Amino acid sequence: MLQTNQKTTIEFAQLKHLLSVNARTVLASAILAIMLAWIVIHEVPNEILFPWLSVMMLINVVRVGVCNYQIKHPTYHPQPINQRLVVFRLGLMLSSIGWGVISLMVIHYGHLDQQLFVSYMIAGLSAGAVVSYSIDRISAMTYLIFAVLPTLCGFIWVGHAISIPMALAGLVYMAFSIYSIYSYHRSLVESLLLRRQAVEREEEIKRLAFYDVLTNLPNRRLLMDRLRHALVVSNRSGKRGALLFIDLDHFKLLNDTFGHSMGDLLIMQVAERLKQCVRETDTVARFGGDEFVVMLEELSEDSAIATQEVERITSQILKQLNAPYQLSDSEYVSTPSIGVAMFGEHGMSHDELLKHADIAMYQAKKSGRNIVRMFDFDMRSDVPIKRSAH
Repeated sequence: MLQTNQKTTIEFAQLKHLLSVNARTVLASAILAIMLAWIVIHEVPNEILFPWLSVMMLINVVRVGVCNYQIKHPTYHPQPINQRLVVFRLGLMLSSIGWGVISLMVIHYGHLDQQLFVSYMIAGLSAGAVVSYSIDRISAMTYLIFAVLPTLCGFIWVGHAISIPMALAGLVYMAFSIYSIYSYHRSLVESLLLRRQAVEREEEIKRLAFYDVLTNLPNRRLLMDRLRHALVVSNRSGKRGALLFIDLDHFKLLNDTFGHSMGDLLIMQVAERLKQCVRETDTVARFGGDEFVVMLEELSEDSAIATQEVERITSQILKQLNAPYQLSDSEYVSTPSIGVAMFGEHGMSHDELLKHADIAMYQAKKSGRNIVRMFDFDMRSDVPIKRSAH
């Protein structure tokens, strides 16, 4: 799986780079094609030259169109990425074949100065291909083989006193270009993987700082940041919110009896069930140990309706968390005690809301567990100091 992800990452980066350089390489190819056609117009037969130029322009237009579409409609899935790479390589191959064909025509029909010009042009194009396409060895090698090799074969076939040394020099140039392709490719891929590792390390540091390792839920730090923001939004919009403090009943007994591994299994399953009970706008966080906090946002502006919405969600939570859990080979039943504090009514700051939701949860415990209690200011006189200092 790791190798597959790495392969997809590399192919995505290759495709992204190839698409980014495509426009300027195609423009250079089109300009040089027009220049070459103008220079050899009186030597290469028109029935060869003009169809070649038309085909080259058509290939360039199609390549630009396809690449622009892919840039505007990116994909991040392995199979489409690979397919798009194949399409790009095919377009590049057709373009390089076109240059290989015209080089043979110029070598056959043209004078020595024209032959030198086309070899100079092909060398420049292939050098540009090495620089632009080396992130994908197949693309770079394709251009080199189909554009340069026919030119060298043409010079060998002509057999002039100067064309043979030119072909031999071209073979040396081609060998050096192949070495450069492999060297550039290795360096680019290594750089890409190093950047990917740096990003992954940064994401891991961020995850550890803001998310619970066991459940991958927001931790206390991220919850407090979101709660502060939610209170500001609630005051501005008038829409109400609520904070639910959830504590699992008799969780310590489970840990003491069956071990912490069973407790961890229960915590993970509770986290998944809580996420299923809330909306996308809400936040489920693990506060610590067997304590969870659910922050409900964008409730009704009407107090009575907002309370009904909270009751509906807490009823769903009770129902879900009361269902049996499968812990290894055993079935286990756990219940929650839930305290609720409403934005504004039960506190204006995040500290007040959290403390009052905690107090309400303590009252739910005291009242027999497995129930929901809405905070009331009279509750504060009946709470141990250790709970209020939570």
